[in-house]
Amino acid sequence: MTAKEQYETFIRQFPDMPVMLQPWWLEAVCAGKQWDVMLITRSELQATGWWRRKKSVQAEATEADNEIVAAMPYLLRKRLGYQFILMPQMTIYGGVWMNSDIFGSPDMQKQLAKVIAQKLRAMHIAYYYQHFPTGNPLPHWLAEQGLKVEQRVTYRIDDLTAIEAPEDTFSKNKKRQLHKAEDLQVDYDMSAEEFYGFHKQCMGERNHKLSYSREFLLVLERKTRRAGNSAILRITRQNGDNSLQTVAAAFVVWDKRYLYYLIPAYLPSAADTGASARLADEAIRLAKEKGLQFDFEGGNDSDGIASHYRQFGAKPAAYCSVCKLYRPSFALLLWLNKWLEKLKKY
Repeated sequence: MTAKEQYETFIRQFPDMPVMLQPWWLEAVCAGKQWDVMLITRSELQATGWWRRKKSVQAEATEADNEIVAAMPYLLRKRLGYQFILMPQMTIYGGVWMNSDIFGSPDMQKQLAKVIAQKLRAMHIAYYYQHFPTGNPLPHWLAEQGLKVEQRVTYRIDDLTAIEAPEDTFSKNKKRQLHKAEDLQVDYDMSAEEFYGFHKQCMGERNHKLSYSREFLLVLERKTRRAGNSAILRITRQNGDNSLQTVAAAFVVWDKRYLYYLIPAYLPSAADTGASARLADEAIRLAKEKGLQFDFEGGNDSDGIASHYRQFGAKPAAYCSVCKLYRPSFALLLWLNKWLEKLKKY
């Protein structure tokens, strides 16, 4: 059985696992690239010493010893002779998923971090970088193993059941924008192809370029739609000739806990219609209908996006990035990649 097959078996016991750690999601966002899974067994934790000390006699390996207790799916990239691990596109959360035994034991978390650090070194990669979901305790212990941990922020609305209507928590500014948008129409009939073209148009009006390809979106939309975990919301206005013009749209995905505002798009030339506020309002309503919490999927940008999200009643929620530079010469490639990413926007 391959590591991916073992991973699929392992995650069946976690119905609340984030959608972005699901194998089918990874197949979509890593299409044409190489992804794999690091698996950690109970016996590997025992070998680190803590459990060994608890056992005065080491018995022969049993089926329980070979039980997978944690897993780390990852995207492995290769450039100029370097191998490195990065987060896939459109994937805010990754990192290590562990069973309930480890979640409940700081001692076991510490040993798990030690095993992962050892396995990463054994891979002979140049660089490691992943995001860990909110509430995952492992970054603290990975920092003790010499990995760099930084706090990041997303914005969430966690209890929609307590809100009669989403706009009740909106700022006065967003309520004014919603009032402007009363005549706009909402539907779920937009295709992925149409959404890509519309988003490209929106970015073109800002003299920016899309950060993802048409093929990437089509694969992701098809995979998530087949799994029943996505939708495309469209906001339109009626023109004088009775034709409909798309002024905003969003590609949203969800799992058992959250609906993620994955790719929102607004037409700058239609900013005075209140379409951006209406779009977020409809996405939040969809989350409420599904009994889910809402995640704006980010909020670290310095262009006012955090303030925009707060005006919808969203609160900051911390998650962590964890990284490690194993080969100092790789730092130049990292700098070049960041420079190219900035260049892509213009």
